[in-house]
Amino acid sequence: MVTNNSLNLVEALRGKLEKVSIFLTLIAVGCLGLSIYIFGTQAKLSWISFSAFIIFTGLANYISRKPLKINAWFYRLFMFQHGIQILLSLAGWIWVLYLAQENPEGRYTALVNLPFYIFILFFLITFLATFGSFMFSLVGLHKKREPKN
Repeated sequence: MVTNNSLNLVEALRGKLEKVSIFLTLIAVGCLGLSIYIFGTQAKLSWISFSAFIIFTGLANYISRKPLKINAWFYRLFMFQHGIQILLSLAGWIWVLYLAQENPEGRYTALVNLPFYIFILFFLITFLATFGSFMFSLVGLHKKREPKN
Protein backbone atom coordinates (compact mmCIF):
# COMPACT_ATOMS: atom_id res chain seq x y z
CA MET A 1 0.00 0.00 0.00
CA VAL A 2 1.31 3.40 -0.93
CA THR A 3 1.10 5.73 2.05
CA ASN A 4 -0.85 8.91 1.49
CA ASN A 5 -3.71 10.76 3.15
CA SER A 6 -6.47 9.81 0.72
CA LEU A 7 -8.98 6.98 0.79
CA ASN A 8 -9.16 4.40 -1.97
CA LEU A 9 -12.77 3.16 -1.89
CA VAL A 10 -12.20 0.46 -4.50
CA GLU A 11 -9.52 -1.17 -2.37
CA ALA A 12 -11.45 -0.54 0.84
CA LEU A 13 -14.53 -2.39 -0.40
CA ARG A 14 -12.97 -5.26 -2.33
CA GLY A 15 -14.49 -8.13 -0.30
CA LYS A 16 -17.96 -9.18 0.81
CA LEU A 17 -17.24 -8.72 4.52
CA GLU A 18 -16.06 -5.17 3.95
CA LYS A 19 -19.22 -4.26 2.02
CA VAL A 20 -21.54 -5.84 4.59
CA SER A 21 -19.74 -4.17 7.47
CA ILE A 22 -19.87 -0.72 5.89
CA PHE A 23 -23.55 -1.22 5.03
CA LEU A 24 -24.34 -2.18 8.64
CA THR A 25 -22.42 0.84 9.89
CA LEU A 26 -24.44 3.10 7.59
CA ILE A 27 -27.66 1.60 8.95
CA ALA A 28 -26.33 2.20 12.48
CA VAL A 29 -25.66 5.86 11.67
CA GLY A 30 -29.23 6.17 10.38
CA CYS A 31 -30.64 4.57 13.54
CA LEU A 32 -28.58 6.93 15.71
CA GLY A 33 -29.85 9.92 13.73
CA LEU A 34 -33.42 8.67 14.07
CA SER A 35 -32.98 8.21 17.81
CA ILE A 36 -31.65 11.76 18.19
CA TYR A 37 -34.46 13.17 16.04
CA ILE A 38 -37.16 11.36 18.04
CA PHE A 39 -35.69 12.57 21.32
CA GLY A 40 -35.51 16.13 20.02
CA THR A 41 -39.07 16.23 18.73
CA GLN A 42 -40.92 14.04 21.25
CA ALA A 43 -38.70 14.38 24.35
CA LYS A 44 -38.37 10.62 24.83
CA LEU A 45 -35.64 8.18 23.92
CA SER A 46 -36.73 5.69 21.31
CA TRP A 47 -35.42 2.42 22.68
CA ILE A 48 -36.23 0.64 19.43
CA SER A 49 -34.06 2.86 17.23
CA PHE A 50 -31.33 3.12 19.86
CA SER A 51 -31.29 -0.66 20.32
CA ALA A 52 -31.11 -1.06 16.54
CA PHE A 53 -28.14 1.33 16.57
CA ILE A 54 -26.35 -0.78 19.20
CA ILE A 55 -27.14 -4.06 17.41
CA PHE A 56 -26.04 -2.87 13.96
CA THR A 57 -22.87 -1.29 15.35
CA GLY A 58 -22.05 -4.49 17.22
CA LEU A 59 -22.65 -6.60 14.13
CA ALA A 60 -20.48 -4.29 12.03
CA ASN A 61 -17.68 -4.46 14.61
CA TYR A 62 -17.95 -8.25 14.76
CA ILE A 63 -17.97 -8.74 10.99
CA SER A 64 -15.09 -6.36 10.40
CA ARG A 65 -12.60 -8.10 12.70
CA LYS A 66 -10.88 -10.04 9.91
CA PRO A 67 -10.90 -7.33 7.19
CA LEU A 68 -9.47 -4.79 9.66
CA LYS A 69 -6.36 -6.96 10.03
CA ILE A 70 -5.83 -7.35 6.29
CA ASN A 71 -7.14 -4.25 4.52
CA ALA A 72 -5.71 -0.90 5.66
CA TRP A 73 -7.99 1.03 3.28
CA PHE A 74 -11.01 -0.58 4.86
CA TYR A 75 -9.65 0.31 8.28
CA ARG A 76 -9.50 3.98 7.31
CA LEU A 77 -13.05 3.92 5.95
CA PHE A 78 -14.38 2.04 8.98
CA MET A 79 -12.79 4.48 11.43
CA PHE A 80 -14.10 7.39 9.36
CA GLN A 81 -17.63 6.06 9.78
CA HIS A 82 -17.16 5.71 13.52
CA GLY A 83 -15.94 9.30 13.59
CA ILE A 84 -19.13 10.32 11.80
CA GLN A 85 -21.14 8.55 14.52
CA ILE A 86 -19.32 10.49 17.23
CA LEU A 87 -19.84 13.80 15.43
CA LEU A 88 -23.51 13.00 14.89
CA SER A 89 -24.04 12.26 18.57
CA LEU A 90 -22.33 15.53 19.58
CA ALA A 91 -24.22 17.58 17.00
CA GLY A 92 -27.47 15.89 18.02
CA TRP A 93 -26.91 16.77 21.65
CA ILE A 94 -26.25 20.41 20.73
CA TRP A 95 -29.39 20.42 18.55
CA VAL A 96 -31.50 19.00 21.39
CA LEU A 97 -30.12 21.59 23.83
CA TYR A 98 -30.87 24.34 21.32
CA LEU A 99 -34.47 23.15 20.98
CA ALA A 100 -34.84 23.02 24.75
CA GLN A 101 -33.37 26.49 25.27
CA GLU A 102 -34.96 28.39 22.39
CA ASN A 103 -38.20 26.43 21.81
CA PRO A 104 -38.75 27.72 18.25
CA GLU A 105 -42.41 28.47 17.51
CA GLY A 106 -43.41 26.92 20.84
CA ARG A 107 -43.51 23.36 19.46
CA TYR A 108 -41.08 21.77 21.93
CA THR A 109 -42.75 22.33 25.30
CA ALA A 110 -42.28 18.66 26.29
CA LEU A 111 -38.54 19.08 25.74
CA VAL A 112 -38.45 22.36 27.65
CA ASN A 113 -40.14 20.81 30.69
CA LEU A 114 -37.63 17.96 31.05
CA PRO A 115 -35.23 18.14 33.98
CA PHE A 116 -31.63 18.82 33.00
CA TYR A 117 -30.35 15.45 34.21
CA ILE A 118 -32.37 13.81 31.40
CA PHE A 119 -30.29 15.76 28.88
CA ILE A 120 -27.10 14.61 30.60
CA LEU A 121 -28.37 11.02 30.56
CA PHE A 122 -29.24 11.32 26.86
CA PHE A 123 -25.77 12.66 26.14
CA LEU A 124 -24.09 9.87 28.10
CA ILE A 125 -26.17 7.17 26.42
CA THR A 126 -25.55 8.36 22.87
CA PHE A 127 -21.99 9.59 23.17
CA LEU A 128 -20.63 6.76 25.29
CA ALA A 129 -22.17 4.17 22.97
CA THR A 130 -20.54 5.75 19.92
CA PHE A 131 -17.26 6.40 21.70
CA GLY A 132 -17.21 2.84 23.03
CA SER A 133 -17.65 1.38 19.55
CA PHE A 134 -14.92 3.71 18.27
CA MET A 135 -12.51 2.56 20.98
CA PHE A 136 -13.43 -1.07 20.37
CA SER A 137 -12.54 -0.61 16.72
CA LEU A 138 -9.23 1.01 17.58
CA VAL A 139 -8.06 -2.30 19.02
CA GLY A 140 -7.38 -3.34 15.43
CA LEU A 141 -4.73 -0.64 15.16
CA HIS A 142 -2.34 -2.51 17.42
CA LYS A 143 -2.60 -5.75 15.51
CA LYS A 144 -0.05 -6.38 12.81
CA ARG A 145 -1.64 -6.40 9.36
CA GLU A 146 -1.11 -9.53 7.29
CA PRO A 147 -0.47 -8.93 3.58
CA LYS A 148 -3.11 -10.44 1.32
CA ASN A 149 -1.68 -12.75 -1.35
